[in-house]
Amino acid sequence: IVFNGDFVPFGYFVFLIGSFLMGTAAAMLQVVINPYIAAYPLPGTSAVQRMNFTCAVNSFGTTIAPLFVTGIMFAGVPLDSVTASQLTLPFILMTLCIVVTTMTTRRLALPDIEGTRTATNSNTPASSGEKAKSVWSFRNLKYGVITIFFYVGTEVSIGNNINLHAMELAAGGAALSPALLATIYWGGFLIGRMVSASMKNVKPRPMLITVTLGAIALMTAAMLTENLWLLAAVGLFHSVMWSCVFTLAVDGLGEYTSRASGVFMMGVFGGAVFPVLQGMLADWIGSWQFTWIIALVCEFVLLWYGIRGYRK
Repeated sequence: IVFNGDFVPFGYFVFLIGSFLMGTAAAMLQVVINPYIAAYPLPGTSAVQRMNFTCAVNSFGTTIAPLFVTGIMFAGVPLDSVTASQLTLPFILMTLCIVVTTMTTRRLALPDIEGTRTATNSNTPASSGEKAKSVWSFRNLKYGVITIFFYVGTEVSIGNNINLHAMELAAGGAALSPALLATIYWGGFLIGRMVSASMKNVKPRPMLITVTLGAIALMTAAMLTENLWLLAAVGLFHSVMWSCVFTLAVDGLGEYTSRASGVFMMGVFGGAVFPVLQGMLADWIGSWQFTWIIALVCEFVLLWYGIRGYRK
């Protein structure tokens, strides 16, 4: 296929379709899991605590992936020398993992949680005959969707673009490992979520305000000093933001919780917007250093939600 005079391999479009399907599947999975975990009445735990624990399991994969790919799968092989044949076995193994997971979850009998869904055969709430509300009428959810748009934007911007910034500095002689920086960043998610999962009496709102202030301070220092190790450490503060925002966004929604979860997931689109905007800014000014102001603006949106946006 020829595009603007350049040849684009057909396999590239297969990759795009596969990426789209993976993203869609992940979104559907989150829509199902998030409200279930938040509403499940597990004694002695809070909703944000349960959310952080399940998110910690997810963070385990994102932590080991960068080093696994660069240090084990393609150890000592330059990126431009990787061939399709080297990807065959890893992709087959990942496919087998997906099949095993699918067969396992199909046999699980998870109890239904009452009061989290509207009636399936009508547009009215299950508990009464009153006219159904729009999920957008809930202020905390509406602003929660907007906030998660900015949160995923700053989360993915750092996770993706810190590597490009590191390569820019490495070209100038700095001793930086892009894979190690990514591992530290995503590893901060794992550590932060595991620690917060052990904290029983912490409320989501003060937790969100605290970690956002920490992220703002650390990101500002990292940008001004161009210290990417400080930027990677922001992952520790980002770790609990998703759980806090989701918990606050669905608080008090009752039987609208499941429907609200689907609406909430629309906000993850920010992860497809802000990294690109940052890359365009980097091309325009010729450096990555001050492009992190975009991610910093996202942090202030999170701070606003913790101070005022969460209100019902």
